[in-house]
Amino acid sequence: MKKLKSDYFYFTKRERNGMLLLLGLALLFLAIPTVIRKFRTVEKYDFQEFEQLMIVTNETINSPKKIASEKPVDLSSLQPRLIDINLADKEKFLTLGLSSKLVNTILNYRNKVGDFEKIEDLKKIYGMTESEYQRILPYVFIKPRPQKPPIKKPIAVAVSQPIQVDAPVLIQTPTQKFDPNTIAKEELLSFGLPEKIVDRMVKFRNAGGKFRNPEDLKKIYGMKEEWVTELLSWMEIIKSQKIDPEKVNFSKKKVPKKENPITDINQASFEDWQNLSGIGPYYADKIMGYREKLGGFVSVDQILETNGLPDSVKQSILPALRLSDIFRKIKINSATTKEMAIHPYITWKEANAIFKYRKNHGSFESRTDLEKVLALKPDLIERMVPYLDFTK
Repeated sequence: MKKLKSDYFYFTKRERNGMLLLLGLALLFLAIPTVIRKFRTVEKYDFQEFEQLMIVTNETINSPKKIASEKPVDLSSLQPRLIDINLADKEKFLTLGLSSKLVNTILNYRNKVGDFEKIEDLKKIYGMTESEYQRILPYVFIKPRPQKPPIKKPIAVAVSQPIQVDAPVLIQTPTQKFDPNTIAKEELLSFGLPEKIVDRMVKFRNAGGKFRNPEDLKKIYGMKEEWVTELLSWMEIIKSQKIDPEKVNFSKKKVPKKENPITDINQASFEDWQNLSGIGPYYADKIMGYREKLGGFVSVDQILETNGLPDSVKQSILPALRLSDIFRKIKINSATTKEMAIHPYITWKEANAIFKYRKNHGSFESRTDLEKVLALKPDLIERMVPYLDFTK
């Protein structure tokens, strides 16, 4: 127990001093607000002037306002005329002794709501008093509008049409027996069958269908039973003979393989490539395009790198391919970054590294100098060297 206390409740001198310091700071921060409130002076404000102002304002608001009225109109000097309230303008309404504000209200109502349907609608106008209405009533009227004739709906008249009746089908007796699986369309039509029925029979046969029995003709849509009955005795279905698989020779004929002519891969023309088996215009164009980007093939196996060329074709033409010198090299000591990056083996990053190294260290004299460029991997250098010209 004593050891437990010493392990968990024993503090060093430095820890005890730290705890005392934190305790003192906590007490100080707690006492600060009390000290500030004790020594702070609160200013007293005089609200008497503000209260008097509020009393005067309330009296002004609550006092009844005198509503300014318009200058009264001298009705004795007016010479009112009879007007149509749906057609009259502002001047005509003013001749009735109405105020300008009331006339504007009447005109706005007419523009927004529409024409007055009756004289009593004037009472709906805001500001129109009963005395004003009774005063102008003898001088206003509404001219009746001509009513539009009602639109008459067209009356549908049922016209009886003669019902088209198909002509009766007369089946002609065939002159000889026939097989419905092989007979021509023209012969079927000569029997008197409708053309649409014959077309369905032909369509059924073209789709791979077979009439195994004469009665199967009844399955054709629209074929009537009496037509089949009349032709039944003349139909004869010839059944195909089954082939004995033991008598069939399944051995494949051996096709002699085409021998590929010897071809120089760096000098072969467009036509020379097409003389090789499996090479058409498309693949010939792809091989020659890849050869042009490289500057020539340094190995026959580089044909395998042609994009899209099937492996079977590659393997079949390899024995006929021969090699010659390439026709273009990269002058590594004078070529620009863009000229080097055109080559399929060199990326822009690698070309830029070669250009900067040459600028800082001088010309490349051999493969050894090329190996000093850290951005170039050994396998890349191996592929690049045959296409490089180190002359200055």
